[in-house]
Amino acid sequence: MRASWVAPIGAAMALAACGQPESPSLTRTSLAEAYCHTIVTGVGTVDVETDYLPRVVQCENGSAGFEALKAQAVAARSYLYYRLDRAGEIADGQNEQVYGCGRPPSPRVHAAVRATSGQALTYRGTQVAGFYVAGAIPHTPACAIPAEPLLPLNDPFGTEHYVTYNTGLSGDAIAQTPLGLIADGHRANRGCKSQNGAACLAEQGWRYEQILRFYYGEDIEIVQTEGSCVVPPSERGVSPGSRAGAWIGVVAMLLALVMGWLLVIPALRARPSRARRSRKRS
Repeated sequence: MRASWVAPIGAAMALAACGQPESPSLTRTSLAEAYCHTIVTGVGTVDVETDYLPRVVQCENGSAGFEALKAQAVAARSYLYYRLDRAGEIADGQNEQVYGCGRPPSPRVHAAVRATSGQALTYRGTQVAGFYVAGAIPHTPACAIPAEPLLPLNDPFGTEHYVTYNTGLSGDAIAQTPLGLIADGHRANRGCKSQNGAACLAEQGWRYEQILRFYYGEDIEIVQTEGSCVVPPSERGVSPGSRAGAWIGVVAMLLALVMGWLLVIPALRARPSRARRSRKRS
């Protein structure tokens, strides 16, 4: 599998047991409410959906497949919401999420954020910290790293030990990640996503919802929040780089060809042949 660059830690070392809110400047009244703006420490206030998240997704895993980009957008939005609920702002860097890496978001990244506009992870009434790290680069179609791999790990940043494989698991059976507080009943820690693994799953045709449940458990809740910045589902569109976008393009091309022939054939039938024209002149 081709390795894409990812941040070594991503939303990593901010622990899930970071205490009570410290006079947050941004607040919300329920988990169903979206954050439309965020304070990035040292930067200022930025728009979440059109600025912050596209930059984070681009910086963290911008070259992954479209479904992996959507999974990254939901995880990054979840971690942002988790931090804003507690601190009212978020830092720019590998200890939280990388916002200022100097690479402008691509159209595919903007499309992935827009396709998941306002979607965040929760579990039983708790905002989930969508932890993620680079993880090891899988070398099998299963896209998971065995507990005792037969081959040496291709783990360039040494972060695979944070990753959790919670596919098919629910409730207290899921594995929590050392990036957060490991304790029964600590609902904000539902595991950790591998960015390289998510890219692998996307290449295998997995949808972003399946990718998220692969790492965070079968009962993770993908909540659609509401707010002035949330794009209505009917207006989110499809990325030109996605499989759906490719099929739409093929269908559109076929329809154009059919319509072209429907217009051309009657014209050809109505046009007299050379033989008919020559007979008229004789």
